[in-house]
Amino acid sequence: MQMKCEKAVSDIFPVARSLIAKKLVDSYDFSQTKAARLMNISQPAVSQYKKNIRGAKTGDISESPGFMDIVNDIAKGLADGSIKPDHLSDEMCRLCKLFRE
Repeated sequence: MQMKCEKAVSDIFPVARSLIAKKLVDSYDFSQTKAARLMNISQPAVSQYKKNIRGAKTGDISESPGFMDIVNDIAKGLADGSIKPDHLSDEMCRLCKLFRE
C-alpha cells in the first residue's frame, strides 16, 4: 500500500514543479538559474521541466479543482518574494492535502 505522501512525491510534485518552473521562466521572465535557486532544484532540472522531459504527465492532476490555483499562488509567491525558498515545502504540502481531501 502506498502512503499518501508517497503518491504526492511520485505523481503530484513533479507535475507541480514543472508547472511552477515554467511559470517562473515564461510568465515572470526569470532565468532558469534564478528559478532553480528559488525552487531549491538544479538549473538542469528546470531545463528538463521546460522541455517536458520531467514532470510531463500532467493529465488529470493539473485539471483537479484547485490544483492550478495553488500552483499559480506558489509561482507568484516565489516571484514576488512572499514565499521564501526554504518555505516551499510547506506550500507544496497544500497540494498534497488537496488530493487527500
